[in-house]
Formats: sequence, structure tokens, C-alpha cells
Amino acid sequence: MIKSRCAWFLPGLFLASIARSASVQVDVGPTDRARSEMSSPANAPVPPFECEARVGYDRDLILPGYLLPTSAGPRTCIPFTSTAAQVPAGYRGDFYVDEFTDAKLRERWSQCKADKACVYKQVMARHPPNREYNDSDPHHRFLLGKVEEKGGDTDLKTVRRPGFFAAAPYNEPIAAADAQTWIVEFTAPAEPYERLHKNLTAEIKLRGWYIRGAGVDDGKRGKVRALVIMSGGGGDRVTAIDDPGDTLYAIDPKTGDSNLNSFPNKTTGAKGQSAWRRVQDSLHRAGFDVLAFDRRGIGVSGGYSDTNTLQQGRDLLDIVASLRTGKGLRALSPRGETIHGRLAATAIRGITPDAGLPVLLLGNSRGTMATSWAMTMNFDKDCSYDLAQIACKPPVGDRAIKGAILVAEFSAGAGHVPAQTTAVDDGRGPGRDRGLFIGGIEVEHNIVFFPSSAPLAGIAKWPNAFFARGLWCYASGLEGTIDAYNRVQGLKDLVVVRGPHPYETWPEQEQQRTQERMIAYAQAVVLGRKTIEGRRSWSNMKELVATTSDVWEPSTRPSVKP
Repeated sequence: MIKSRCAWFLPGLFLASIARSASVQVDVGPTDRARSEMSSPANAPVPPFECEARVGYDRDLILPGYLLPTSAGPRTCIPFTSTAAQVPAGYRGDFYVDEFTDAKLRERWSQCKADKACVYKQVMARHPPNREYNDSDPHHRFLLGKVEEKGGDTDLKTVRRPGFFAAAPYNEPIAAADAQTWIVEFTAPAEPYERLHKNLTAEIKLRGWYIRGAGVDDGKRGKVRALVIMSGGGGDRVTAIDDPGDTLYAIDPKTGDSNLNSFPNKTTGAKGQSAWRRVQDSLHRAGFDVLAFDRRGIGVSGGYSDTNTLQQGRDLLDIVASLRTGKGLRALSPRGETIHGRLAATAIRGITPDAGLPVLLLGNSRGTMATSWAMTMNFDKDCSYDLAQIACKPPVGDRAIKGAILVAEFSAGAGHVPAQTTAVDDGRGPGRDRGLFIGGIEVEHNIVFFPSSAPLAGIAKWPNAFFARGLWCYASGLEGTIDAYNRVQGLKDLVVVRGPHPYETWPEQEQQRTQERMIAYAQAVVLGRKTIEGRRSWSNMKELVATTSDVWEPSTRPSVKP
């Protein structure tokens, strides 16, 4: 947590620095009601907010909203998180990019360190390894799907397969894909924190499932093979057990607030993982090849640190290349044969892999950070934000990468942190001082976690993108997702639901709609279509909120106004 004086010092310092650069007066700390009347980005029209309503998991806060007709009543307040930082009057430049660069966030961290009242302990405490790394409980390891790590000698036959989940009580549809599933292993380098702070230099093995698809129907009696690479959120583990009898959170009967349940417990390793296996299954049934892997440091993958999302973006680009060349690749076929290198790439692809498949990168929550960094490095520029000196190179330019699917996304960067944060947020990094956290862990630990404005700055160079989020998501204010969306020049879609950040908590109906929309987007990209069928149209933020289906995440009750 921040010491009391720092709570006002940091926003004041930040806004004062903007005022100096813009030569304007800045109002520090407007009320929510006043905020609703402030100007908004020119590319994201935001009508004044019209009401307030309480939401449940995972905010338990009163949020601003718009009045819209629903089945609950003609004037239902539909709430959302909103961006805290507003463009100062008279500001010249791209505010949400220019004021939240890595260089400026590092500068603010230096200023904070120089002030004795500004001590952000979370920066010093937030470093690898995570809790899972030291968890030796055999039952926990079983639930999480952990394997005995031996680097390149790890027995791939010990990685849990999709067929495991055919049994009761799981009964997961992904089990039907077992005969098309390869266990794959990629090779990645040690990251800066490991090298510079722990003297760890050994290569790391990244593992997961490669599910070969039948090809996307092109409508002309043909099939087009394409690959979706899935990067999970903070709690996702590809092979973890998710017992349907367990729940992610419980409601306190006295306060009505939501309390997150702890995992692993007796029956579940990672709650919500079954929802993501349903996404894998839907994509596979639509004809796509699907690669779902655990990021470094968790699940079936090796490694010490799981925190550096910039490095995880590099890992994604290396995986795409490895599937063409076979470099550092090992695979276990559905028949139990272990194959290495180019032979493995050829066997997985089915033919000579040189050209590779068209690739879409799909990220969930933390995985959207890695995906956004990969897209940034591939299409905009490749910068060493996790080293003391930031140096940039031209983009990688891998032509196989065609687009990105971002669910519960962080692509808007540090400038769009919501005005409405919780005490938990403010104590662990994603809250009001996220920018300080970003600059601090880059400088102190050579780690990039939450993105700065760098992905937002280059998103106009992405070929296309798909976004999906809950209205009261903590990753960014709703204006931030609109800002990112509006910068994309190619095919794009944005799905919003009446729910919080985690996709796995969204109503089943909305999970299904999101899957249908991402498949429609992916098909349009792969088949070269000019439009995405079935999009819900909107032109401003209120109209976007009105595109939500009339169904709510269960912990939030509709608030009808007179």
C-alpha cells in the first residue's frame, strides 16, 4: 500500500507535470458527477453519464451508468467502469499515449523514490516466483496438472490430455478432440529478471496442447487451415482440473459483498479453466487449429518467472516461427510418438511447414498483455522495456500473424485506469497507481507486467482486432476499450456484456455469444472477407452499452430508476 501522503502526491505530481507541458490549468480530483460532464477523446464520443448503480463481483462498488430499457424496467441503470484520467482542456497531442509512455512512467517512479512520503511497497514486493512455484503439495500439483520438470527430458506422456475430461463430473466437450491433440514443447530463453537478478541462464520449456483442425469452410466446398494461439489469464492452466461443483466466489450474507474463493482446493486447481476449454472446443469445431499453452513459470511449462508479459509476447512470436522451422520444438503425437525439430513441425502441420498457417493470437486477461506486446513487436516496433536502457528495433514483421482476439483486455494501457478502484486493486498494482507500478517494476526488477501506452500507440498498425469485455471490467474504463477499438483500421468487432472482468463469470448465454462473435471475426480474417457478419452497430458509448444482451452476471441485480 501507499503511505497516506503518497495517495495525493502521485496524482498531483502526474497532473502537474501535464499542466506544465500543456500550459493549462488542470482540475485535480473531480467528482464522479462532474466527471460525467467533462470532455472525452474525440474518437470515442461519451454522452454524459445518467445514473449510478451497484455492481457485485468483482467490484462491489457503485458505478456510473446509462439509463436504458430492459426486461427489468424502462429506465434501468446499466453501469460500467469509466476512465479516471481526462484530457486537459487545451492539451495538444495524443494524451493517452504521450503521457503514459514507459519513459514517463519510469520518471514518475524516480520522483516517487526521491520523496520520503512516497513509498510504494508493492513495487519492491512484486517479483517472482509466484506461489505455485514453491507449492510442493502433491494434490495441488495434481489438480494444477503439474509435471516433473526435467527440461528437455521431461516426459511429455505425463502431460494430462483432453480425454481426461470426458469423465464425470467434468464431462467436458474438449475430450472429443483427444485424437487430434499433440502435446507440444517449445524452447524459450531466460528472461531479464532471471538473468540479471537470479543468475539463471538455462533455457525454458513451454508446453501445451496443439489440436489440429479440419480447416475453415470457405463456402466453396473448400477448407482453409488456420491457427489460433491462446494465451491464458493469470489463473489459467491448460490442463488444470475445474470441478463444476466449485464456485469462483461466495457472497457474504451480512455485507452482500463477494469474496473470492481460494484455489487449489480439494477438487479444483484453476476455477474457470473449463470455460476456456469450451472456447478451444468451439474454435476446433469451427475448423481452426488451436494451440493452448501455459506461459513460462506455471502449469505444465517450466521456468522461474511468470510475470514479464513483454517476454511472453516474445515467446509468442518465437512459437509462431518454431512451428515453421521446428527450432526448439518437441512433440508427442496422438499415437504416442515423440518427434523433434523440423520433423515435428512437419508432422503437426501435415505437410511441409515452411509457409506456416495464418495465425490469430487470442489472449485472455493477462494473456491480452502478452498478445498486445506480440502484436506491437510484430507490426509497430520491438523495444527493450525490460532493460535499463530502452532501445527499439524495427518490427519483426511476421506475415503469418493476421490479427488478435482480446478478451478482458488491457490494450488501452495505463492511461485508461478506471476511476473506480477497490482497496485490493490499489494494494497490488492494477489500481489507481498502476502507472507507478509499471515504471517501478521496470526499473527495480527488469519486468514488464501491465502495459504502458506502447501497445495503444501502435495499434493502428495492427491489421485487425477483436475485443470483448465486461462492462465493469477493472482492466480499463470502458472509454479505453473504445479508444483502442477506434484506432484499429481494419476488420474489428467489440462485444460488451453485463459482467465483470473474468470471462468465466459471464452468463452462459454471453459466453456463447462471445464465442460466436470471435469465430465470425476469425473466419472473416482468414477468408479475406471485408465485413464481419452479425455485428451489433453503435456510434457512441451509450449505444455500445445498449448492445449488451438483456442478461446479467448473477451477483449484480438490475437497478431500475423512477
